[in-house]
Amino acid sequence: MRCENYGVAPGRSATPRPTGHGLRALALGLNLVLLGFWVVACGTTPSGPPPPAQLMGRPLGSAFVAVTGSGFPAGATAVVTGTTPQGATTVNVMTDARGELLTSVAVPDGYQGPLDVRAAAGTAAATATVDAGAAPHEQPGDDAGVRPLPAVACTTTADVGSLPPASPGDVVCLTGDTSSRLTINVGGTPGKPVTFSGGGNTTVEGIDVTADHVVVEGFESKDAKSMGAKLQGNDITFRDNTIKHPVNDGDDTDGMRFFGDDITILHNTVTDVSDGSDCGNNGCGDGPHPDCMQTFYSEQYPTSSHITIEGNRCENIAAQCVIAEGPQLPDEGVDGPGQSADWTVYDNYCDTGAAQAVQFKDVKNVTIADNFFDGSNNKAISLANASTGAHVGGNKLGPKTPKLITFDDGAEAPGYVGPTPDK
Repeated sequence: MRCENYGVAPGRSATPRPTGHGLRALALGLNLVLLGFWVVACGTTPSGPPPPAQLMGRPLGSAFVAVTGSGFPAGATAVVTGTTPQGATTVNVMTDARGELLTSVAVPDGYQGPLDVRAAAGTAAATATVDAGAAPHEQPGDDAGVRPLPAVACTTTADVGSLPPASPGDVVCLTGDTSSRLTINVGGTPGKPVTFSGGGNTTVEGIDVTADHVVVEGFESKDAKSMGAKLQGNDITFRDNTIKHPVNDGDDTDGMRFFGDDITILHNTVTDVSDGSDCGNNGCGDGPHPDCMQTFYSEQYPTSSHITIEGNRCENIAAQCVIAEGPQLPDEGVDGPGQSADWTVYDNYCDTGAAQAVQFKDVKNVTIADNFFDGSNNKAISLANASTGAHVGGNKLGPKTPKLITFDDGAEAPGYVGPTPDK
């Protein structure tokens, strides 16, 4: 069947001229049936009411509960309230262009039990109950790093040097080693990503993702030029990969860089990111600034929102564990549209050596919880350039990191929840 716009010329009938009321009614009925069939077949059924708002939550250690929601008005202020017998905490957060939200609500000190969450924006509202504040079975960052990969059902298997075609929902298993970068430029669709699996023993010289709706797991990136992995797209999950010793090639030498929305960086191990640097706990010199994870806005790269960085292990990193910069940095000549917002940085291990382990500049609504900052930094967390709405709690400091968090100036204070910043 071909779905085309078969219009009727003005003044002409769509059916032969009827000869009586009965035929006229029959023709009308047939036309309605055919029209209904065409509408269904061509996918142009009139849209019904929007799906109801939905809310989910999960504990982030003992300090916060992460809250995600969908089905709310786009670009609206959502009021998110977490309630326990000890009282209520309210957070205001903006929904994105799809009507989704990501934030966290604080758990009262020492509380363990159900926490009722409600989010409302306009006429849309949803609720959820989360078992909050449960005593953690491990210290922050103890389980950080690559996990054993579960068995996967490969839809196709190929050598890593020759990627096969892939369709939404496929699991592409890649084997072998290559001295070239693995380039992934084919993705899936919402809810049906394409998964590329290295099985935990496939080695490449760097990984580049330039597609949406992709899962990358079980690869080792070794001795890659400039960066071990570069992720550019939306709805990318990068999990259980190992990145070793990216080498200086005239650019910053990073474990990974990422650009886009809905990116999840989960349980990766990144080691020996120091080539070409002269970093110390007061900062880095004129050479490379080797970071474990980095993103920034530019004319070439978009803002980054709805980001989850969880369970990663960064060891022997010369500069920072995470550095993120949004689109409004006047002192650096950056003046872009939109914003970078709604991040979760949870349960990571950071062995780094610059002035700070984590730095956010013009990134809104970041939750930084239950991380172990074990490097030789002046402070663990630096908030700058109006990085408002930050939630900080449950983090652990190593013996060589004297301060937890500092503000660049007073512009970071609105919406902040956490320990009093250091001077």
